[in-house]
Amino acid sequence: MCFSVEIERDLKKLALIFGATLDHEAFHTLHQFSQTNPKMFKVPGKDNRIFPNIFSPVLVSREGTRSIRPMRYRVRPAGSVSEVPSKYNLYNARLDGLQKRKTWKTLMGRQHCLFPFKKFFEWVGGGPSGKKRLVTFYPQDKDIMWVPGLYDKWVSEDKTLSFESFALITDDPPPEILEQGHDRAPLFLKEEKIDEWLNAPFQKGQQSVQRILSYREEVIYGHRYD
Repeated sequence: MCFSVEIERDLKKLALIFGATLDHEAFHTLHQFSQTNPKMFKVPGKDNRIFPNIFSPVLVSREGTRSIRPMRYRVRPAGSVSEVPSKYNLYNARLDGLQKRKTWKTLMGRQHCLFPFKKFFEWVGGGPSGKKRLVTFYPQDKDIMWVPGLYDKWVSEDKTLSFESFALITDDPPPEILEQGHDRAPLFLKEEKIDEWLNAPFQKGQQSVQRILSYREEVIYGHRYD
């Protein structure tokens, strides 16, 4: 599972890479809430790393146009009175569980997003000391990678607070990640399928949506131990 990733913080760069518009109002609102309620609206630090419950730029489709807006990394389901306990992984959605797990099943074919980032971090065992080690994975020959995701919108009972939150989709890893002792990896969607994924909720049935995720970007991952 991806417990942490390094994001691209430059919004103009992301907009240029993905041919997207920026939702300035949404980012301004996040900035305000991060000042008045920093425990709920957490933003990345100077290292640009995010963990569950931290906000990050995410792509969605708005009337067929790519738009970048902030979402929290870890789904808070709509209508939830309180946060789901942290022992439940609501930030990584397994590909083989999208049609089985209630949280993902209600979002599949309904609320899709795309999460861009630069690197992801995992704890793996088997080092010389027998202790777990932190390994950084990154796509070789690519500055940015992206993974399809699912999102939901939570609104407080008194309607004074709201935010969107997402989970990225993971699958079995390629050999170079498995060799380092990790058994999951973000699903790197083929670039020409991005719009099809983002617009699928408006155009596709469940089976067609699942089929989109079978198209993977050709990439080899490098790694380093920290």
